[in-house]
Amino acid sequence: MDEARRSGRRVPANRPFLLGELNRTVPGVDDRVRALGEDAGPAEYEDVADRLWSLFLVARELAPTRSRTGCDVHPDGPVDPLAPEGWTRCLLCNRNRRIGDPSVPGVETGRAPGQRYEAPRPPYTREALTEALRRVRELQLDLGPTSPNEEFARLAEAVHRAFVTARELSRPRTASGCARHPGAPVDPTAEETGGAACLFCRGEETRRARQGPPVPRPRRTRPRRRIGHRITPPPRGDRPDGPPSTSR
Repeated sequence: MDEARRSGRRVPANRPFLLGELNRTVPGVDDRVRALGEDAGPAEYEDVADRLWSLFLVARELAPTRSRTGCDVHPDGPVDPLAPEGWTRCLLCNRNRRIGDPSVPGVETGRAPGQRYEAPRPPYTREALTEALRRVRELQLDLGPTSPNEEFARLAEAVHRAFVTARELSRPRTASGCARHPGAPVDPTAEETGGAACLFCRGEETRRARQGPPVPRPRRTRPRRRIGHRITPPPRGDRPDGPPSTSR
């Protein structure tokens, strides 16, 4: 505690306890994955996924609290879908930056994390799970009670990637053998057409073949609108819905 005070960093009260639980759980999960063979079934990966989920709950408690935008001023504000690289996810702050508002603080070096943890991309294999756990072990060895919050945030993201990989491996597998969609149904016309056996992959191929290359659309020019120009209406007698004019 004296060393933490000298360094100028405050250690949360529950961090030493959670960090000890993390250090005790990671080796057991790692040994469990190493004991699995190449032909391990979904039921064996289900136990690994349950352990990784418990580990993720601990890592998430160690990481700083996430908000929707990652912004201290607008934590629950709208998310900018077109945020440039290096900017934050807050739409309100990014709008002020685009118009050059000097009251907005400068952009940080990295983008603030969102509220949701991103899932890794397929394929979900045993090698991908082993690589994810290796990353977890590397981050765990460098952690201490006085480590910055950014390192705990990276650990939570790494544990979440390992959990998603184990969860996808624990899903029931079909005869399609697809690494991207382990629980997808089998395409009944795969033998006749010679295409993919996975029905989901077959649907993606069919959609791409039907759509073809994107065709650029010409931009429509908007008609110019005159401001302050007023058209004088015709006399009431000359209107189609009015009485006929008696003047000659």
